[in-house]
Amino acid sequence: MPADEPLRLLCMGDNHGNTSSLQRVVEETEDEEFDFIVHVGDITNAWFDGIPEGAKQLEATEPYFETLEDRGELVYIWGNRDGRGPEHVNDLYSFDVGTYVPPEGITTVSGQPFTQDPRLVEEDTILLTHYLDTRLLDFFAGRLYLSGHVHVGRYKNNCLNTAFLYRDDSHGATGIEGGYFVVEIDSNGKIEIGPHLWNLKKGICANHICRGVQFVPEFWKSDCKFDYEEEDYYEEVAESAFYALLEEGDFDLDDEHLNRLHLLDPAEFGISPAQLFDRGQELCTSTPRDFDPRFKSFLEEWSGSANTS
Repeated sequence: MPADEPLRLLCMGDNHGNTSSLQRVVEETEDEEFDFIVHVGDITNAWFDGIPEGAKQLEATEPYFETLEDRGELVYIWGNRDGRGPEHVNDLYSFDVGTYVPPEGITTVSGQPFTQDPRLVEEDTILLTHYLDTRLLDFFAGRLYLSGHVHVGRYKNNCLNTAFLYRDDSHGATGIEGGYFVVEIDSNGKIEIGPHLWNLKKGICANHICRGVQFVPEFWKSDCKFDYEEEDYYEEVAESAFYALLEEGDFDLDDEHLNRLHLLDPAEFGISPAQLFDRGQELCTSTPRDFDPRFKSFLEEWSGSANTS
């Protein structure tokens, strides 16, 4: 499918074995048509409920996906909760609907390339990962990047984290239905995101807007996850700055190292805290009032922890 051909996608993920949320999607998208319907994983809750129960959940979800597939090409990946160790729900129940995009290589569906591997992304590629790679919010060069897992939706540039269809009560959380998204890409590559939110709200935080628009549980007092987890904000900015400087320095790092940037020592690559600070400032034009001292302090601690790890 040429990169200049318009696309309409129905994007969702993380229903964790729940079917009532899928039923809502089916009902609310009746009579609509999509080029692709994408699920970014955690179709089941096998990690917590066990593989046999997860296989039953997978079977129970299949009719909803079959109905949705009549409205567009279904494409999906698995999430961390769809297995437990070496075992997987697909070992006990064969999910016979849609197209699975494996971790390796390119999968082409109706002319559109999909992949789970960021290294294979080209201008016309749609990248799917279950885990959110926050560096790609700043540096993704493909057509669209979709992710899930973190249960707080995020939208920046051509990257969308789909939050969740249903968040269960694992880890003491409140079980709630979240929502889904309709994404439209025009012939010039411009992206329009249509949130369909049930118990989520859209948050635009002036202090942390460089990390994107957020979709958070509506009962949160704040519209921004970083008001609760401020260190995560500085870590995201630092990792993006580190990644940018590594790319500019043409360092050839393997996937294991790229996924563990927070454990690496920037000094080993000739990168100083001052360089990270300057690059981070470039990435974040709107910042908290105390950004400079807080970010400098974080970078000093980060470099120190890397040296002792």
